[in-house]
Amino acid sequence: MRASRIAVVVLLAVVSAQQGIRAQQSLAFSLFARYLEPLRVQAGIPGLAAAIVQDGRIVWEGQFGYANVEQLVPVRHDTPFPVADLSQTFGATLLMQRVERGDLQVEDRMQRWTTLLPEPGATVREVLSHTSTGSYRYDPERFSALTPVIEYYAREPYRLTLVHEVFDRLAMFDSVPGLDLDSPPPFVQDLFEASDLERYQALLRRMALPYRVDSRGRAVRSEFASRPIDASTGIVTTAGDLVKFDAALDDGVLLDSSLLAYMQGGPVNGGPSGLGWFVQGYNGERLVWHFGSAPNAYSSLILKVPSRGLTLILLANSDGLSEPFALRQGDVTASLFARLFLRTFVG
Repeated sequence: MRASRIAVVVLLAVVSAQQGIRAQQSLAFSLFARYLEPLRVQAGIPGLAAAIVQDGRIVWEGQFGYANVEQLVPVRHDTPFPVADLSQTFGATLLMQRVERGDLQVEDRMQRWTTLLPEPGATVREVLSHTSTGSYRYDPERFSALTPVIEYYAREPYRLTLVHEVFDRLAMFDSVPGLDLDSPPPFVQDLFEASDLERYQALLRRMALPYRVDSRGRAVRSEFASRPIDASTGIVTTAGDLVKFDAALDDGVLLDSSLLAYMQGGPVNGGPSGLGWFVQGYNGERLVWHFGSAPNAYSSLILKVPSRGLTLILLANSDGLSEPFALRQGDVTASLFARLFLRTFVG
């Protein structure tokens, strides 16, 4: 009987502790949302989609402002956004899949596959870490030179490999492999089934519109001239689909966990970048992150705290998540959005 009473007391204590933890988390999410909205307004961001992931599961999400200001169309959980440079995390994953299969090594020279880089000794590893010039210099154009490397082994256009190896595999059905699919030239149109092309075009029609911030801090409709999709840019996706990608990486679905750890383990060649990801310290924690910036149009941010299983995802239809904070320099703590997240959930 005494043992039964002890068991009941222990069970009640566990339940009480769990309720306390949930209450603390709920308060943290409320505080984060409360301060995120004025930050969005201050940054001149018309519309923002946000999600926080804990161990591969969405524990909080929010949508703020408008995908279309003129028609007062609100941002929804499934609103697509171009993510610009954040596409590099996908390109790096596809490249490292070829490394995992033994097709190439990261120390191989890029001149084996392409003449897009002027340095004859530039390696795959250096391009992935933005150090192909001898020191760190963030350059999306150089990163795009990885595209023919992936295509050489996949034996198909890059965008098809992206669909086959990531989008379809992870059921990322709200993602589009290139803005040009709204009106594709015949040689691109022929790559896809008619039903898939129709789905992509429907997604692009409800994509958040681009805006710039004028001198008074007001959102003004802008134009966005997208370049063709490659390993560096061009993906259109949603916060929910990015959650699927993030979880698949952490669960070893897309890459062996040891290879992912190598990519995200630490900076390369003295710069702030690992292999396809930025890596830095914060209060004793390792941060893994990347950003996207299409000036006067779009921006994005993914910030991971691996030891805590935490990920923040933000998508915006102005450049307010990235350009004011010079994230290309490699310090995510320069971002007020990142600092809000870190101070709320990390300390």
